Amino acid sequence: MEDLWLVAIFDEVPDDEVRRWWNSKDTPLLDRLVASAPRFRLGTIVTAAEDHEPASPTRRVFDLLFLRGTCPEDFGEESAAEYVLPRLDLRLQLALLTAFSPHSDDLPMMEAAPLSALSDFLNEYEGARLATYSPTDATLISFDTHHPTNRSGFGSA
Repeated sequence: MEDLWLVAIFDEVPDDEVRRWWNSKDTPLLDRLVASAPRFRLGTIVTAAEDHEPASPTRRVFDLLFLRGTCPEDFGEESAAEYVLPRLDLRLQLALLTAFSPHSDDLPMMEAAPLSALSDFLNEYEGARLATYSPTDATLISFDTHHPTNRSGFGSA
């Protein structure tokens, strides 16, 4: 489990640096930009020991930005680059707010910021390039969904 933040970056970032970011490689420039960028704490995200990643608003935002950043051509992103930091426009804002809206199958223990606060952040930083980042190390969690007394699906590692 770890904290996940959304950051707004207005500086130009070389394509190679963006590619390394999405591939979890060393990114000195982006690391500096992220450290000083406007940020919004989305909430907590679970990194499961199994293949199953539990549903949560924060997970959906992470997944959406990862897809838009690594498959920009599928979302009409105007870039010749293979990887991008998605630009915040109205279409992306609506997709992010939809993704961050609570669902009935969301894991109850996952903390998420208020939807209205995310909306305010997105309105303030329209036109920025977005990325998610976690300042904390992930703590792996095991989900024991077969145990009869575990209704939440949450288990101990």
